[in-house]
Amino acid sequence: MHESAVIQLIDEALAVAGLTERWALVLFGENAALPHGTGTDRVLGTSDLILIDTGGVLFGYHSDVTRTFQLEESQIPEDHSRIWWDVHVAQSTALGTARAGVFTADVDKAARSELTGRGLGPYFTHRLGHGIGLEDHEAPYLRGGSDAVIRTGHTFSNEPGVYIKGKVGIRLEDCFYINGDGAAIYLTEAVGGQAKDPLHP
Repeated sequence: MHESAVIQLIDEALAVAGLTERWALVLFGENAALPHGTGTDRVLGTSDLILIDTGGVLFGYHSDVTRTFQLEESQIPEDHSRIWWDVHVAQSTALGTARAGVFTADVDKAARSELTGRGLGPYFTHRLGHGIGLEDHEAPYLRGGSDAVIRTGHTFSNEPGVYIKGKVGIRLEDCFYINGDGAAIYLTEAVGGQAKDPLHP
């Protein structure tokens, strides 16, 4: 199967669900090492992880979610599977750090520190996340150097990633909001929440 065929399937599914302004990025194997794609149309290999980043607009609000996963019959290299779990830990740590009153930079730092401690810091090449709602990308952002403070009602993407050129790219993304108690809650919670493992995205 080609990456383009998966994009078509996703677009059809999102259309049935009623989303407009639909989009999808599908990257197999080492193609995912470039966060925004390669311009090729790779055929899925047995040792390839699959990265899907997709979203659209429903009732005037934007969505954005990324999963990196494998098929049951895949034979994923052990070091790639280990990196998947490293990214998962970084995402979980970020969510646990985010709450009302915290600087957005501290949430980025929490995820980045997890990956740095595992020797993967240089391969996390973008900010942790962005605000999302009426726009797909809006302020405030979860990034280093920011002095923005998280407030009740804010909504963010939480999307740590590791990108090793010529080898592997892994990103996990869920959006969360800050509830009335100041806690961070995944918007995907009602439909399974955060990815459980590479076979259960």
